[in-house]
Amino acid sequence: MNSCKAIATVLIPFALAACASTDQQWVREGTPRSEAEQALAECQYQAETATVAIRTPYRQGESWGDAIGQGIGDGVVRGMEESELVQSCMAAKGFTR
Repeated sequence: MNSCKAIATVLIPFALAACASTDQQWVREGTPRSEAEQALAECQYQAETATVAIRTPYRQGESWGDAIGQGIGDGVVRGMEESELVQSCMAAKGFTR
């Protein structure tokens, strides 16, 4: 049963990442592609900076498996938060998908 839990813990973040990724471009009428890419880079940087502290504190007596699972979970939460922040930032700059 532990091996199933470990496999699920590793595979679920990859499945979520695959669902979250899209090939849609950010656009704004009258804006060159280079400006959209610059705005996206700025928004991504801001989102990464804002979410850098997302983590669960270490608990005394926690096993390696628990710590790894929690780290993966924290990574998923951070990725979801970053995605929402990037979308809000780009929308605030007038870009749509």
